[in-house]
Amino acid sequence: MPRSQTVPRPHDLRPTLIHRRAPHTSIIHLSRLLCSLIVCFFIPAGPAHAASQIWLPTPAGEAWKVVQGYGCGSHNGWDRYSLDLVNADGRTRGAPVRAAADGRIWAWTSKSGTLILDHGAGFYTMYSHMDSVVTTERDLLVTRGTVIGTVGARAAHGMPHLHFTAFTGDGPAASHRRSVPLAFGEGYDLPEIGGCSQHGGETLVAGGQALSAISAGVRFNSEAELNRWYNADKQVAFHMPAGARGFSQAWDRDPNSDAPEFAHTDAGYLQIAQAGEGLHMVKVRFWDDAGQPAVATYGPIGYDVTPPQSVPAHAPIGLAAGAPARIQWSAARWHRASICCASSRSTTPAMQGCGRR
Repeated sequence: MPRSQTVPRPHDLRPTLIHRRAPHTSIIHLSRLLCSLIVCFFIPAGPAHAASQIWLPTPAGEAWKVVQGYGCGSHNGWDRYSLDLVNADGRTRGAPVRAAADGRIWAWTSKSGTLILDHGAGFYTMYSHMDSVVTTERDLLVTRGTVIGTVGARAAHGMPHLHFTAFTGDGPAASHRRSVPLAFGEGYDLPEIGGCSQHGGETLVAGGQALSAISAGVRFNSEAELNRWYNADKQVAFHMPAGARGFSQAWDRDPNSDAPEFAHTDAGYLQIAQAGEGLHMVKVRFWDDAGQPAVATYGPIGYDVTPPQSVPAHAPIGLAAGAPARIQWSAARWHRASICCASSRSTTPAMQGCGRR
């Protein structure tokens, strides 16, 4: 039986020297070339490996489901090792997207809502289909957990989801891009296991690190995520850009003043309980090193500690078949106000007194 052909190992790919007579130099060079070609064409290249620890880019504490992950579907190019993620229990569109690791903004593509962060050493993360982005300033440093945008459906055929990829690239243009199998700091390891949508259906929950965001150069840090409601007090801290001469702060209004309330101070904070129940926005007016004012914002954040009141049950009402019936009830106060605003031209009795409380 003939011996099966084996692929030579790389350390065996060197010319064999015969002790009687050394081969001609050109033969050695040809042998090396042929062996290199064998290695290139017959030894399959394994996937690239991430050079940096990354964390889930989804909101902390929320369960997000993998709807497509590794193999088949639309991930068949260099971005094979990508995840399509949707919120498993709530709203996907508009949810905050967080930086998976410390890095710098490298590229933004508006058409597909794609932001790419450069983490150094040829390692990148990519976030696609976002409806909005916080900033596209190239080379701006963002820390892990920084809110960089919101989940959307740009170039996603009408299905809101976050497309996430980690990849390696060569040189300043990140050429020869190769996506990497994903493993997250929360403990999720998603290796290549073969087949289609290998990790489809898996549920991932991001860790609870405090979030951060950048507005007008001011860095905000908070456990409170944008567009979320809380029934307990949350703090929003912020740090001024280098050289700032001071700041003034307020909830929901521009702290319009001629001089900083806190001069020669580079950090501050606000508690959402100070603003009371409702949907709120932090506003910080600061003065840069040239004395010019600017306003930074963080929000909205919802605060509601009043438990809902149960409505007493109505007694059963019996109606005779074929007999006329009249049902009357008083309108809710806020409902009447909303009707007034929506239909200001109405002259029906229900609209009388609209706008008064």
